[in-house]
Amino acid sequence: MKPHRSRCALVLQLLVAGAATLLAGIAAQAQAQAAYPDKPIRLVIPFPAGGAVDTFARIIGPELGHQLGQPIVILNKPGGGSQIAANDLLAQPADGYTVFVAQGGDFTVNPVLYRNLSYNPARDFESVAIMVKAPSVMLGNVAGKIRNVETLKQAMAPGSSVLYGSYGPGTAPHLLGHMLSKKAPGANFTHVPYKGFPPAMQALMTNEIDLLFDGIPGTLNMMRTGKIVPIAVADTQRNPNIPDVPTTAEIGLPQIVNEFWIAAAVKKGTPRAIVSRLHDAFEKAVASPENAKKFTEIGYTRVSMTPERLDAYIQSETAKIRPVIVDTGVVVD
Repeated sequence: MKPHRSRCALVLQLLVAGAATLLAGIAAQAQAQAAYPDKPIRLVIPFPAGGAVDTFARIIGPELGHQLGQPIVILNKPGGGSQIAANDLLAQPADGYTVFVAQGGDFTVNPVLYRNLSYNPARDFESVAIMVKAPSVMLGNVAGKIRNVETLKQAMAPGSSVLYGSYGPGTAPHLLGHMLSKKAPGANFTHVPYKGFPPAMQALMTNEIDLLFDGIPGTLNMMRTGKIVPIAVADTQRNPNIPDVPTTAEIGLPQIVNEFWIAAAVKKGTPRAIVSRLHDAFEKAVASPENAKKFTEIGYTRVSMTPERLDAYIQSETAKIRPVIVDTGVVVD
């Protein structure tokens, strides 16, 4: 009987030790979550300094830091279809100290566009918050071929030709231009890709191209000063910043709708309590009176979703854009 008792005692000791280790681990995790954050938080931006997402992050940075009680460090890691920034996030612990802040296409377009994308939002990210959105607008040159709705319709007539610009294959201006071309089957639409916003906008202003789509925030001042002319807002309702500009639905193109939006995510496995803490901090930073005023002035609309609702939104937007990307025939390795 003694050996049997010894074995029972040993098993009991192991069970007690295992339980103690588990409880200690749970206690340590709870303590870490309760202390969060206790060091600076990195916002990893997949675009260069000065772009729309970078500007947004720098506007909310001070108030976000105030809400979290820690400094906010903004790191610009452009390139690779946002994979460099995403890989930076995924190389860090799932502890909420590195946050991926990006635009909608990084969550919805890239997983469809890239054949071997190194990240998958559904698999690798925990959604934190969607914060602002703004519609795209169809733009022309005030002295160009397409400068109003009437000349747009002429350019879409059979036998006509249109050069439309973009920031590269699969970007929003490319997809929107492709969608427009489908509504003008007799016209010859040619896609002209550029390396980013500045050269594409320069091409529009010098009549090198006829048409370009872009978000209102990045182009509002140029529209107001007459450097470019808005043809139609790619939305279901007119925009208060350019109230005299019709929507695509009003001019007979209801399918051409696109919103630029900015969201934040952390690495999958980040504790729910930390995700909630970050969500609340981002919400308050964007909604502060000073920041809300700034965002309204440059053309953004405030958006608020729970992390769970944002997950569903990303899935629905991905499903919506997938057939458009497939129809272009563009695949990036």
